[in-house]
Amino acid sequence: MAKDKGKQKKKKSPLIAVTVGNHPEEKKKGQKKVAIGQLGQEERQMMLAVTGPQKPLDYPTHLLALSDGTFTKEYEIPEEDREEVFRKLYLFDSPPPMDTEMMDIHEGKKFKVRDFRVIREDGGNFIVSPFYPVSGGTLLDWVQCNAVQKDESVVVVANVFRKEPPMDTNEEPPMDTNEHE
Repeated sequence: MAKDKGKQKKKKSPLIAVTVGNHPEEKKKGQKKVAIGQLGQEERQMMLAVTGPQKPLDYPTHLLALSDGTFTKEYEIPEEDREEVFRKLYLFDSPPPMDTEMMDIHEGKKFKVRDFRVIREDGGNFIVSPFYPVSGGTLLDWVQCNAVQKDESVVVVANVFRKEPPMDTNEEPPMDTNEHE
């Protein structure tokens, strides 16, 4: 019996992000791990690795105070533009409808997608939870409420990243430094 020694091409697996919820015991202790100046940094770096640097959006910004004692820039997006901005910046296939109820796993609180925030940091525009100023929950920390088990056990959700970058990145954007005037 002859063995097929020809090399088979490996099928490329889609790039995915995995969101893992906190263990219920951590929640009971009431401890929140917040490093000064680091709120949401790991998630922002992961998202920036997918999108690359982005041009600032054409919306005014204001300073948003964070629980770690720092500030970030938050875009002021008019209600009529929010869905379009969300769809442009959403990193995964199939953005959820704006009325979808989600949970921020850092806060353990529910919110509607339409309540998202968009911040500008590290040369990128990031969708974050309405609770971002408190605990740093970004888009990577969102799960649909029906994915959370009744006993609040660990939640694991995998999302497939979009095949094309969320926004046009052909031009090199000016890099901002997170220094606020």
